[in-house]
Amino acid sequence: MKKIITVVCSLLALIGFSYLILFVISSMYSPQADHVPFLNDNRVISQDVEKYRPIFQKYAEANGMGNDTDLLMAIAMQESKGKLPDIMQSSESRGLPKNTIRSPEKSIEAGARYFSKTLKKSKGNIAIALQSYNFGAGFSNYVARHGGRFSPELAQQFSRLKARELGWKTYGDSNYVSHVMRYYNNEKLKQKLAKKQN
Repeated sequence: MKKIITVVCSLLALIGFSYLILFVISSMYSPQADHVPFLNDNRVISQDVEKYRPIFQKYAEANGMGNDTDLLMAIAMQESKGKLPDIMQSSESRGLPKNTIRSPEKSIEAGARYFSKTLKKSKGNIAIALQSYNFGAGFSNYVARHGGRFSPELAQQFSRLKARELGWKTYGDSNYVSHVMRYYNNEKLKQKLAKKQN
């Protein structure tokens, strides 16, 4: 009887351990894995973006957003992950073709200025400002005409409307807010955990 109990316990332990390994692996690769922080380093601000922190801080302060440095960096993560010279993909905000800006600092300067404008136009609503960064400032007007409150459904409606108007298959990223905020929230959590460890 003891032998059977030992075998059963061993099997249960093996099954439990296998389940844990499968959970970790699936969490790393699942697009819905935002509830499991830091298993995938791609969900926090990368070193490619982090190295520009002083420049992000400089232009955040220059545009009256000194507390929003991490938010600007989260935008850069969503836009390029720091892999392109136009780190914030801000060429289009200046009426230029995509990736015309060839300097990370000029991209950060233009991106911070544009985000500051979308923030003012949205009366400080971060979600509307972020989605406007992706869709263009006209999104704020669309929200104002449709109840004045941001929702993912409203972003999807605007995306479909603009795609039809322009004859494109898709327009922008209607999940842009959640994508940026994933980086932002995970970065804040990482900083908080780092403070506790020090």
